[in-house]
Amino acid sequence: MKQEMAMKYNRRIFPLYKGLGWDPLFYSAIIFLFLTEVKGIAPAKVMYAESIYSLFLLLLQIPASILIERVGSRKALILGTTFATIQIVMMIFIDNFAFLIIAYFMCAFGNSIKDIARNTLLYESTKPCKGKNSFGNINAKGSSLSYALSATSSIITGFLFAINPYIPLILSSITSFLAVILAYRFEEIKTEEKKNITISETIRDMKQGLHFAIKSNRLKALFLFTSIFAGTLMMISTYEKSLLTDLQIAPQYFGIIFAVLTLVQCFSVNYQNKIHNTFKNRTLAFISIPIFLSFIIVGSIVNMNLNFSFTIIMVMLAYVIHHFFRGPYWILNDRYITNFTNSENRAKILSANNFIKHIGEIVIKFLGGILLEYYTTGTAYLIIGVIGLIVILLVLRYMHKRIGLRPEKYSTKDIGYGK
Repeated sequence: MKQEMAMKYNRRIFPLYKGLGWDPLFYSAIIFLFLTEVKGIAPAKVMYAESIYSLFLLLLQIPASILIERVGSRKALILGTTFATIQIVMMIFIDNFAFLIIAYFMCAFGNSIKDIARNTLLYESTKPCKGKNSFGNINAKGSSLSYALSATSSIITGFLFAINPYIPLILSSITSFLAVILAYRFEEIKTEEKKNITISETIRDMKQGLHFAIKSNRLKALFLFTSIFAGTLMMISTYEKSLLTDLQIAPQYFGIIFAVLTLVQCFSVNYQNKIHNTFKNRTLAFISIPIFLSFIIVGSIVNMNLNFSFTIIMVMLAYVIHHFFRGPYWILNDRYITNFTNSENRAKILSANNFIKHIGEIVIKFLGGILLEYYTTGTAYLIIGVIGLIVILLVLRYMHKRIGLRPEKYSTKDIGYGK
């Protein structure tokens, strides 16, 4: 009974935690402007720093996994959220590229812990539940609240930035600290007793998770898609802000623009279950193809040097398309990765997925930085859209007979990890 109450309590406060702690409030809309205009860091260097950040995420997977195994999901979530908060504070004092890398290291350690601990804690709290209390629905509720809060805060972030560029980061630090307090309020869910593991054992588990993926056609296809698509989404977030800067959009309008885009995601994420049920094994195609087409629209329109008002309208329309389809993806990705897992292999599969995803992010962000060295943001958008669409169509073709099948259609190697 005590465990059931703990699980119920976790399900109740999880959306609020994710709302405050998933994507830092008062941060994303202006951080590119803060780094490039206030701190004087070149856009390409910002892109390179984000690539290095992804490398840190990759290297810190093993320490993060050890920590979660030893202290449990709740305590790990507290620690991870604390590190993420410290990173936001550090951004206020950045004065060179090296300091930015140190701050990103702190952020990477926090997020590498949070990304696993958040999902394992929620999964443990929703395992016996279906319907409105299921993993997917509680996770989606948290995402919706995060989008709503981000939209609300973004509306005023640009204006606060215009008054004093440091105000948004101070407010972001405060709200992130509130997420630390909420993480502390979670209840630990007892699972089967496990012995403390060593670094060598964690490396072995990581290898085992990758070995599962190599043996499973389903995971192989899913990880391939994730490495390319998620990496592109993370990289393009910086491109969006760089393009608005190139188009000379005033800082105070940044917040409004990204508030609207966040509301679009908030709206679309609630349809994740309907999208999955409607499109089945074509869900990822339904999401990814329009996003790459939106990149092509942006690149083409900007490079045509058309009327400014028309250009802005078309760019905003393409941004809306991108964010509408982007919203449900993260929830559906978590759902597909954790399908057919159990308490014994779930963390291994999630770690292996993060490992592969971060490799994709490192490569794609680095290439994104190189493009910004030699081309305008608009031209880089067009290149990414065309090449990305070709690549993702090939990947989707490879996935067609490997993802979204009925359970009985999968072999033991596909869903019976380690058997």
